[in-house]
Amino acid sequence: MSLNKDTLLNSVLGATGGKVVVKYNKNGDPLYMVRIPKFNIEDIDSSLGSGVHPAFIVDGVVKSEIYIGAYQAIFEKGCALSIPGQSPKVSINFDQARAACKENGPGFHLMTNWEWAAVALWCLKNGFQPRGNTASGKAHDAPGETGTGAPDNTAKILAGTGPVSWRHDNNAGGIADLVGNIWEWQDGFKIVDGKVFMPPDNNFNLAEASWPSPTGTQLIFPASKSGENGWRTMTTALGTLADDIKKQLAQALIIPNITSGSTPLEIFNLDGNAIHGSFGIDANPSVGEHMPHRGGIWSDGAAAGLGALIVYNVRSSVSSGLGCRPAFIL
Repeated sequence: MSLNKDTLLNSVLGATGGKVVVKYNKNGDPLYMVRIPKFNIEDIDSSLGSGVHPAFIVDGVVKSEIYIGAYQAIFEKGCALSIPGQSPKVSINFDQARAACKENGPGFHLMTNWEWAAVALWCLKNGFQPRGNTASGKAHDAPGETGTGAPDNTAKILAGTGPVSWRHDNNAGGIADLVGNIWEWQDGFKIVDGKVFMPPDNNFNLAEASWPSPTGTQLIFPASKSGENGWRTMTTALGTLADDIKKQLAQALIIPNITSGSTPLEIFNLDGNAIHGSFGIDANPSVGEHMPHRGGIWSDGAAAGLGALIVYNVRSSVSSGLGCRPAFIL
């Protein structure tokens, strides 16, 4: 590197008002990470429950902050790095994404569904949802907003080269490209035979075999593929779930915020701010294992967004529009 560690760290802290820090992996390579301070669920919406959001609890221990990669990952020396101005790594399966993030060293991991949900809910509460590369290098809903095309695929942009409106907080120190550009594998959540399996908190080291199912033997995902706003296809199954389970799944941004069995489903909507993005499931999600990815791709238009969730791929799936993002917790 042309800058030593202290110089690089101080320059990044200064340029972003302390929002972006530089973490170094086992090889001494830098990862640009955005600090997300702890918040309580009731700070977002009391109908979702109360207490510290699960993203900030790891194996029962409350954390004061989490760190999310500011940029979609590139791979270097077997590690997933978060560095600006690079073409995000794609055509990787779930296990490759997870391994490359963990390879950075202790505390590093593939961004989890709990972490994505926390960031998305924070955005909704604060009345801002980022745009992104949703129309081959530009925002479909703001065509004047563009990023720099990647040399390997000009429909994809180099990480972080879009405007601040493509950052999670509309600020230069925000998380870039959560919406569009490439889909991102998520850890800590999967669907097996139509049932949700996930740790109750952000225990990213918990073995998959130990992930519990909040819904037990109940199938909540119907046997048909859904399109945009497809949350509503779960109406019948959700109606019989206990309220505390509904709240847990809503906190994880897996189902809409719903507080009682008889209440009609609502797409996540806080203070009139409905979450953007579509939801897709396998044509027969009640059979087999399906791993999630979020955010959307460069061609998804309005189907991309903080709420965009796809759970019809298996863990071995690869795609030229599917990558990942590292995260870190002390």
